[in-house]
Amino acid sequence: MPAADARQAAPFDDARQADKPPASATGVNASEIDDGQSAAPSEVRRVRRKRVREKRRVTFLGGMLRSLIIITVAAGLTAMILTWFTPQALIREDVRDDLSAAIATSDFATFAPTSQPTPNWLKQIGVVSGHRGPQDDPGAVCEDASGNLIPPTENEINFNVAERVVDSLRGLGYSVDLLDEFDPRLNQYKGAALVSIHSNTCAEWPGGEVVSGFLISGPAARTSMRGNDELLVGCIADHYGNMTGLLRRPGVTLDMSDYHNFREIDVRTPAAIIELGFMRADHDLLADQPDLLAQAIVNGILCFVDPVIAPTRPAPAEGL
Repeated sequence: MPAADARQAAPFDDARQADKPPASATGVNASEIDDGQSAAPSEVRRVRRKRVREKRRVTFLGGMLRSLIIITVAAGLTAMILTWFTPQALIREDVRDDLSAAIATSDFATFAPTSQPTPNWLKQIGVVSGHRGPQDDPGAVCEDASGNLIPPTENEINFNVAERVVDSLRGLGYSVDLLDEFDPRLNQYKGAALVSIHSNTCAEWPGGEVVSGFLISGPAARTSMRGNDELLVGCIADHYGNMTGLLRRPGVTLDMSDYHNFREIDVRTPAAIIELGFMRADHDLLADQPDLLAQAIVNGILCFVDPVIAPTRPAPAEGL
């Protein structure tokens, strides 16, 4: 090419180079390499390394996701198999008892309390019907001057009231056990409260004195959790005295303060025993108004386990 023509072509070459952005400014993309366009070897290697890293990253995340799904499905299947096919005897009795207590009541939970009340169905309550059981013990029995039985027996009075207490609390959503006097379930029984229901003697007092009223006691021998026992006793006594009109009598006997159930249940279970009234002087109330007596006890239990929803606690009735 003549020198003049070369000089004339140079501007056009310079224009093409100006229209093409420099590789250092834009980098090299895959299309440039695939189309056979020229690129520096270092740029080609850089793009290839970038592609490899992206593939590895996608492969790693996919593997993690697959592993998580497999682990979750395997855990669910394992739990289902263990639940269906593990015999109950495989778990020690004391462990089962602890698990049952943890489910049944919030009293022994170690986590910090929340502002929301514990659901009723998580609160386990025990109600003992005095003298009831396979022993067929009638308890106290009243007789007239001719020696004829005056119904009902103490066992019948206690059960009439205890059954109504249980039904009423269950109707409010609580988990409630109706227990016999010597019920094997009382061994280390754990719950939000336990109340044993009895009636007092038919004995006649010297000089024809009429003895009326109710007695109530907690476990006197306890050194721990004593405050909860006293609170339960106080709640029941206040509501029972106010609703029945009976006075709370002093002079609790050792049979009450050292009641055998108190020594059988778990020391953390608040407990009380109540003598509903005297079967001779208070006979009509005990025999004819079990609904009233039961509701008075229910209100007292609610005062202890759920003071937020319980009826207002009345002023304590004065004893003799």
